[in-house]
Amino acid sequence: MESNNFNFYQFLEENGYEKDVIRERSGETFCTNYQKNIAPETWNAITIHKNKTFSAASPSLGLVYKEREQPCTAEEARAILDIIEKE
Repeated sequence: MESNNFNFYQFLEENGYEKDVIRERSGETFCTNYQKNIAPETWNAITIHKNKTFSAASPSLGLVYKEREQPCTAEEARAILDIIEKE
């Protein structure tokens, strides 16, 4: 069993996702988007919301996850990526 120190954000970056922080005018983070180019001109996306939930979309399936709790293990995170990285 993995420890409770799993870092979803680091996992995404280690798996080739590019990070883009969207800020409000005040400078406060509105959300953070992670995207990966999975084929030429084909991207998927994971958005981390202000409340730390995430939404994720696949090019072939559209919005797959909406405002879900973040995964707690690498296995859970890998299962999410396996779905949204389908063309």
